[in-house]
Amino acid sequence: MIKKDIFNKDVKEQFKAAAKDRLYRFVMADGMIKGAVVHTTRMVNEMRANHGLGPLETLVLGQAYIAATLMCAGLKGKDRISFNIRCSGPIQGLDVEANTFGEVRGSLKNNNIQVEDPKQMKYLSNLFGAGFLTVTKYLEDAKKPYSGQIALEHGSIAEDLAAYFLRSEQIPTGFKLSLFFNDKEEVEGAGGIFLQAMPGVSPEQVIEAENKIQQIHSLGQAFAKGDSPEKLIEKEFSSLSPRFLDSSRVEFFCRCNRKRMEDYLKNLSTHDMGEIMENGPFPLEVRCHHCNSVYQFSRDDLAGF
Repeated sequence: MIKKDIFNKDVKEQFKAAAKDRLYRFVMADGMIKGAVVHTTRMVNEMRANHGLGPLETLVLGQAYIAATLMCAGLKGKDRISFNIRCSGPIQGLDVEANTFGEVRGSLKNNNIQVEDPKQMKYLSNLFGAGFLTVTKYLEDAKKPYSGQIALEHGSIAEDLAAYFLRSEQIPTGFKLSLFFNDKEEVEGAGGIFLQAMPGVSPEQVIEAENKIQQIHSLGQAFAKGDSPEKLIEKEFSSLSPRFLDSSRVEFFCRCNRKRMEDYLKNLSTHDMGEIMENGPFPLEVRCHHCNSVYQFSRDDLAGF
């Protein structure tokens, strides 16, 4: 992966930002509700820089990155999860995936969302339109991936994912996905919360947890002010006695590299390679759609394959 430097070679600031971006797992309500909270400010800003996104596009894809990160909280080993949205609105769709190592990558179908009526931007549901949400789990001990799909109902990544878990997996689930932009349209804080009810939980506890998560106005703004994920959960869900279990790193990261792109080019047909050698253009650019890294190959590079 070729990651753009958003810290101007300031290694100290880079490590400070990396230390804050973590996923924290917890349980509450006597273990009957499990949850996760994640701080993702660095992740979202690096994602934005690599994909060259404006604020609206950053908001949409940033929410998807946060959601995918949270959905990995209950996975183990080398498991990974992905979800995609295909829709008729200006957003057109997106693809995101994350794994248990905290690595998240993904892209929008449309990196330049055009909105004719600015009032449409007030509600992202207007920008999604009709479509489908598909979630796929790649579990290490399963023979094949498990995939489920629902029609978009809310035009909200958080609400439609909650609907997916309730319908496809019969698990009451809540999401809070948040990005806070300053006056310069820069992301100063980003993160999310994920809650799932366990079998046997009382309806009153579920309702209380749902109310609590909805009352959190702006998680991103809280992180921008310096609030820690742990303190925020302990404060907002104090009546349900949250207990933290562990934490792990999260990062915008893709396992693409130059060698993989070389292998892709080597597998092209003789006809296709001949056309490239004859017509170029050079340097030939091969782009990873997951992270927008660009790998360049000269004519001499290709001739040496």
